[in-house]
Amino acid sequence: MQVRHAEAERDAAACLDIYARFVDDSPVSFEEQTPSLSDFTRRIERLTRTHAFLVADDDGRIAGYAYSGPHRDRPAYRWAAEATVYIHPEYHRRGIGRALYTPLFELLEQQGYRSVQAGVTVPNESSVGLHRACGFEDVGIYRRIGWKAGAWRDVLWMAKQLGPDTFESEPPPSPGAPARLAQPIEF
Repeated sequence: MQVRHAEAERDAAACLDIYARFVDDSPVSFEEQTPSLSDFTRRIERLTRTHAFLVADDDGRIAGYAYSGPHRDRPAYRWAAEATVYIHPEYHRRGIGRALYTPLFELLEQQGYRSVQAGVTVPNESSVGLHRACGFEDVGIYRRIGWKAGAWRDVLWMAKQLGPDTFESEPPPSPGAPARLAQPIEF
């Protein structure tokens, strides 16, 4: 299996198949309707213009994917990214989440980001466990923030620091163009 950059036309259908389960059958995603294939293809294209979108490719079958995007729009947030990961149920508990997140965070750091945020609909022990194992710390819980699957849902916000743990008196350079893997990563 290898981790590589997503190609919108090649990978959108497989990624959407994974994502649809989280939209349709669970409260994990707060989207209420599964996006169309063309919408999801455009989503990958849009995200890869500024951030990374990685897939775990199991000999042509997409086992999962992880991507990053902007955390907030206001300029002072420009050093913060948001990340998420989705794994096909047949591939759970095989280390794929960490195999996707590790290079994703390295790319974000190379690009100039200083923190990455993740919102996890709770309860979700496996996702919370993955994020903590990858170095995220709990920031807080938005209680009853969204209505999904017939109930109010809470979202746990988590954060991971990237780059040097320093307190500059001047701002660092703004994040640059998306960093790219030199080659796919075998795992």
